[in-house]
Amino acid sequence: MNKIIKYIALSCIALGMVSCNNVFDELAVNPQQPSMDSYFTTPEAVNEAIMTCYGYVQTQRSFGASASKTMIIRSDEASSNSDYGKPGMYGSSLNSSYYTIMQPFGLLYSTASQATYVIENIDKVEFYDQKLKNAYLGEAYFWRAFAHFYLLTNYRNVALIEHAPKGMEDYVRDLSTPEEVWDAIAADLLLAKENLPEKGYWKGEHNGRITAAAAAALRGKAYLYRSGIEPLYGESIKTYYDEAAKEFDEIIKGTYGSYSLVEYAHNFDVAHENNNESIFELQFLGDVENAAFNPGTATSGLAFDTRGIMLPGTGVGYEGVVHDWLYDAFVNSIDKDGYTDIRMFSTMFFNDLDPKIKLRPGQRLEGPGGYHFEEMYPAGDFTSVANTRTHVYKAAFLKGMDLSMPMRNNNPQSITGVGAGVKEYIYNQPRAHGVNWRYIRYADVLLMYAEAVVSGAQQGSISATDAFNQVRNRANMPSVGGLTLDIIKNERALEFALEGHRFYDLLRWGDLAERFHQLERTDPNFKMLISETDYEGFTSNKHEWLPIPISEIESNPKAKQNPGY
Repeated sequence: MNKIIKYIALSCIALGMVSCNNVFDELAVNPQQPSMDSYFTTPEAVNEAIMTCYGYVQTQRSFGASASKTMIIRSDEASSNSDYGKPGMYGSSLNSSYYTIMQPFGLLYSTASQATYVIENIDKVEFYDQKLKNAYLGEAYFWRAFAHFYLLTNYRNVALIEHAPKGMEDYVRDLSTPEEVWDAIAADLLLAKENLPEKGYWKGEHNGRITAAAAAALRGKAYLYRSGIEPLYGESIKTYYDEAAKEFDEIIKGTYGSYSLVEYAHNFDVAHENNNESIFELQFLGDVENAAFNPGTATSGLAFDTRGIMLPGTGVGYEGVVHDWLYDAFVNSIDKDGYTDIRMFSTMFFNDLDPKIKLRPGQRLEGPGGYHFEEMYPAGDFTSVANTRTHVYKAAFLKGMDLSMPMRNNNPQSITGVGAGVKEYIYNQPRAHGVNWRYIRYADVLLMYAEAVVSGAQQGSISATDAFNQVRNRANMPSVGGLTLDIIKNERALEFALEGHRFYDLLRWGDLAERFHQLERTDPNFKMLISETDYEGFTSNKHEWLPIPISEIESNPKAKQNPGY
């Protein structure tokens, strides 16, 4: 019981929400229950507080399902038939009371508050290992910065968490300007970088925890985003390309440990998690036994819930499909030997026997259970699937799913009407998929470095072209000579397809509204997976940002709703 109360106390102090008051009222009448201050006295307690930050981010109702699907489906790449993905379909579900918008907002604020508590109180704890103390402190600074980065780039009108709440007056904060939030992110990540260990410090069960390279990469990413977003949507025209390039170059030079590109497919499976390309990786566990539990509860694990990106007809009714422009972009991407871009085969599931696909000798695309496309979809497309709206699309998701799990009792053609049975249909259980999310890969660092230099930053240890061609050459693609921003844009669309970055790339490049309007004009099936009427169209000066949750608007008199909502 004491352990349960302990975690309630940890969570509620982190949340910084009025809803926790009742919990504290109940604790207050029982003097036998420990206070947060009395608990937070050992290095073990500090570690548990830090791990709570990881948990807030990686739970299903945050980056495990809600935030991840909104980030991915919100782009021009794909459509989803899931409740998780509906806000990204730009229909009536994109509103201030929808749970996938409200819950990540609260959980990321919880992360920032929890991290702030650690920052303010860690010096009260006696450590015999100073490097471990510094590592915990660095993690706290990182998670506070990451929380603010997510909140700012998605919700825009947000308030900084700079001090842990001490009284009710601290729960209502003035809004911060975007420039103030950007400055705070950069400052926190500098302190994170100075305190965090290099690659290789975390071992065993701690493998995958934050390192100095992750802080440097996120700091560079923040500078790059700021340089694009603020001249377009803010009042500042200042750019930070030099600062971004310097952060990325430190990683390229090996200042924080050695990183390198690995086989492309190894970035999206379970077997090669936390590999040499991974710089910042969100950790997830497949949870078969608790697959029926409500996501976000203590018993449901930290699973990467794949609802909304499952293959059409595979039993859960939450299909995800890829838009034709992305499929066509890969078809037109031919490597040095005349074959289809190898990255396509790790990104999407499609009919690889189509004459447009140039297969290598002996190469075949395998889906779940090892089945080929024509075995799962005998008509050669998705017309065998009950949801007729999937029939017009050429491809579906692969990234984010564990294809090694068994599927449908070796009956690949029983696409429709698959019944219940967790042990028989493991692949069909969304929370059984435990693929980690490689949120920042070394390839991203190389391409962001190249972009910063092309945009005017001073060159570091390598040229922009060299950095760019490392990514191209890994996929056996021809090297590029005269590098331009448009070439980088096209490469990012292929390299990071369906990884959650595309929307924010379009946003910071100033291409977002026109890109959506172009596809609305040219693709009759764009965002039409759910229904012909659900997609209401992309509205400029509105859909660049998510709505501020109604709970925040109603409880905080200083909150300000974003335009159009």
